[in-house]
Amino acid sequence: MADRLITTELSVTVTDQDIDDIMVAALEGGINYWCDEAEVIGDYLGKYASDQISRGGKLRLHVIEPFDENDSEYYELDLDKFLAGLKAYLAYPDAPYVITAAKPHGFREKPAYILDCCLVDAVVADMIIQFGLFGEIIYG
Repeated sequence: MADRLITTELSVTVTDQDIDDIMVAALEGGINYWCDEAEVIGDYLGKYASDQISRGGKLRLHVIEPFDENDSEYYELDLDKFLAGLKAYLAYPDAPYVITAAKPHGFREKPAYILDCCLVDAVVADMIIQFGLFGEIIYG
């Protein structure tokens, strides 16, 4: 018998805490090899820069340019870009980890999926941010 592949749509609940946790992983190690500065745009909406995105704020990320200091690139990360990056990661066939878990809500309801941020390491957080900013993985 031949194996068959079916494609389904996955609905995942993403909490503000999930976003904050992923941003901490990104800012404290995930993106540091290509980004040397993360600046809060406007007022701090939480205690830390990692709290900005979940609260509707923005971060300005500076890409390290080792060959020409005068040719700096900055990218703005906001909630829409973050969620687009997370969605792209979840659909990426070569993702290193499955970061979702089923959470049944009752006999007649479809299972809902949640993020399991215990499975989000620096590599995964980096990939989510890169997908959100660039639409693809270009570093690492």
